[in-house]
Amino acid sequence: MSPNPGSPGSPSRRRPEDPTDEELDAFIRTRLQLAGIDLSVLPEEDPDAPADQVRIRASVRRFLRGTVQSLSRWELDPGLWPPALYPSRMMVAPPGEDGLHGDDHG
Repeated sequence: MSPNPGSPGSPSRRRPEDPTDEELDAFIRTRLQLAGIDLSVLPEEDPDAPADQVRIRASVRRFLRGTVQSLSRWELDPGLWPPALYPSRMMVAPPGEDGLHGDDHG
């Protein structure tokens, strides 16, 4: 039985369309509100202000369209060693310094 068109295993699965500026702005507002950040305290658009809503939303949209896509395409090389929680435990201690060998057996 072959997978349904559009299912994750299907070769004909389409990528979703890129979100519009309005969709990204809604996402940005929601994420910032959940983090406790209120953009409405900034001017909507003011070239003399150090930051305004228009420039912040444009900057975050560029980040979401560029960096996030690059990160999502990254795949871990299965040949790499996984990060260790305690890397020092993976190191081999020289004889006499591991507490198991040497003259002093306690």
